[in-house]
Amino acid sequence: MSKYENAVFLKGAHVIDPARRIDGPADVLIAAGKIAAVGTGIEVPSGAETVDLSGNYLSPGWIDIHVHAVGALGFGDPDSIGICQGVTSFIDAGGPGILTLDEFEALTKGRLVTDVYAGPYVLPMGIVGFDYEPGDDDIRDIAAIPISLWSDWIEAHPGVARYIKAAAYSQRGQVTIEIARNVASALGMPFYLHIGENRAWPGFIDPFEYAVSCVGAGDIITHVYNGCPQGQVLDRAGRILPCVQDAAARGALFDIGFGSYGFSWDVAEKTMAQGLRPHFISSDLQQFNVLRPTFSLSHTMSICLRLGLSLHDVIACVTANPARHLSLSDRAGSLRPGLPADITVFRLEAGRFELEDCVMRTRVADARCVPVMAFKNGRRIDCDLARATDERNWFLQVAEDHVPEAAKNLPARKLAFVEALASNLGDIDWATPEPQKVSVRKALDLRAAVERARCAHGLPLAEALDTIYDCFLDHRLPMQVGLFLVRLDRAFALARLGEVAGFSAMVAA
Repeated sequence: MSKYENAVFLKGAHVIDPARRIDGPADVLIAAGKIAAVGTGIEVPSGAETVDLSGNYLSPGWIDIHVHAVGALGFGDPDSIGICQGVTSFIDAGGPGILTLDEFEALTKGRLVTDVYAGPYVLPMGIVGFDYEPGDDDIRDIAAIPISLWSDWIEAHPGVARYIKAAAYSQRGQVTIEIARNVASALGMPFYLHIGENRAWPGFIDPFEYAVSCVGAGDIITHVYNGCPQGQVLDRAGRILPCVQDAAARGALFDIGFGSYGFSWDVAEKTMAQGLRPHFISSDLQQFNVLRPTFSLSHTMSICLRLGLSLHDVIACVTANPARHLSLSDRAGSLRPGLPADITVFRLEAGRFELEDCVMRTRVADARCVPVMAFKNGRRIDCDLARATDERNWFLQVAEDHVPEAAKNLPARKLAFVEALASNLGDIDWATPEPQKVSVRKALDLRAAVERARCAHGLPLAEALDTIYDCFLDHRLPMQVGLFLVRLDRAFALARLGEVAGFSAMVAA
């Protein structure tokens, strides 16, 4: 293969690469899927495709360190919030836990254009995303997981996990935070702390100060500008809390984490005025905020421009900074020759734009950041911000009145798996006294039933998960399989599996 095979010459853009201190007009040559050269006067190989980017900006591919791509808060089409929005790499912030990391990898490996990494949540199932029964967050469920299970998984799947996540909730959360911090330390990766909307449960104290005190050098606090009354970085007088100042002095890092509740103009402006600036800009995109108020990473970047960050600093927060602090510099975050050609092309659109925070307060901006195209390993993908908003992408719709087409012609080994699964599930009663409440422990039981049926028939995990979703969904919206099954009515689930397998399911009373 020639070193100039499939060459693409990107000319005329304003290049911003904070890692290499480039900020000005330059050209970029891509060859064989890698960065070949950056600068002026580049010799263009014969046969290279030329793309004129005059009037646009070009940067290393954007990295979003906080999304919910797969899992209870995720999307049917994760690329819709990734490469289609100019994001070439993202980290799923807590979708999987240690008991569902295998599912996470099975549902993502080789299936996305966007590079996807995990930031596992300390709870074994990962983030549940909806109400669960009291007692299902028992600290014994967390403490019972041996550190060897974590270390063995990380060793067997190098490069997948990038941090360990926990949230500052209640005194029980204090123990959870300590476990998460120790797991992260043992694994040699950052501890990622969610703050905001703290739950002051009766009989427990607010753990905010304790949680922040656990954050050390290189650890990350997300939702740093949230406006929640009991989980923000400011005191009632609008001053940065001493515990937050101490964390910054220790070398803690701060992330926007816009999300549904993570950003307040008032808090951000007061905090920025006192010198607490973000190291990362992330979207916290999930099913519940893709239509409003989050929209995209580029929207959050536009918010930060209006907040007072320079364009150079905004780009650093989505390229060089995450690459450096999350050990991605060998594959992303800069335009260094030899690295994969992960590139984002964008424009600054002039006008009058009302930018809304998470509590419906607005500021008027005169510019916003709009992604135009991205290159992933040299392959061009034109951006499409509307793709993420398709209802099928974020709204779970079970095919209750018909068997989905994908389940009508399953091969014999998958039908045998479905029959075995129906038998296993028939031994479990997962109804709850409150239909709106989800039993995480029952979800773990259902997950174990799936695993027994899968292993009995030698079906790879990815195929088993696909088969289950195909039995119930016209459009896949995969989550942790135990959580998916526990949300289904038991009689309906068993009947559907029986119908797919070709027998009448016997539903136990």
